[in-house]
Amino acid sequence: MHSLTSDSIERSYWIELPATYDRNKAYPVIIGLHWRDGSAADVYGWSAFFGLKNLYGDNAIFIAPQGLDKGWANTGDRDIRFLRAMIGEVQQGACTDPQRVFATGFSFGGMMSNAIGCQMGDVVRAIVPMAGSLWSGCASSSYKVAALFIHAKDDNTVPYSAGMEARDVFLKRNSCSAATVPLGSNGCVEYQGCDSGKPVVWCGTETGGHWYPGFSAQESKAFFDRFK
Repeated sequence: MHSLTSDSIERSYWIELPATYDRNKAYPVIIGLHWRDGSAADVYGWSAFFGLKNLYGDNAIFIAPQGLDKGWANTGDRDIRFLRAMIGEVQQGACTDPQRVFATGFSFGGMMSNAIGCQMGDVVRAIVPMAGSLWSGCASSSYKVAALFIHAKDDNTVPYSAGMEARDVFLKRNSCSAATVPLGSNGCVEYQGCDSGKPVVWCGTETGGHWYPGFSAQESKAFFDRFK
């Protein structure tokens, strides 16, 4: 674990460089955000970054930050400031592609992914909130990000409507139309007319409850791979 001081609080994060790390190669950065009462260890451990680690292998740098009080309340934007400092520290110490910094998370981590998307489009290229909402905040900003949302209709913890509310914020920000076309083979749809390079995708599932579906890693990586 690495640590840094943000807002006079010691914060920590876990980072994994590829086993075959080449300091002359610019790697994409995948930030995985844990759920309420979860931890960075859960993200990089048994969850393997929500399945993304297995798909990327040695072709990405993975970061799992630790939330305060095992969550991402983002009080007064403190978590935004921490994540900005964390990304800056990683970019100073490793060879990263600044055009390919991505954030994803589940539940409270999905909410923080939305907060990142609302405010950190200058450093984060795309987000994938899973079972998220706007409950970690969504400050106004002129920065825009690409976004893919995953949410189950029978989620009894974070309502489907709360996920749709977050989606609608990004549809408006990215000037998307209401028209959609199917994307992939898992029921996702992509909104049309969005600002160039700022697509918005919605993956609404009929069932699954408060969890992320088995296809989430596949759809997330396919989405991130669009940005080179």
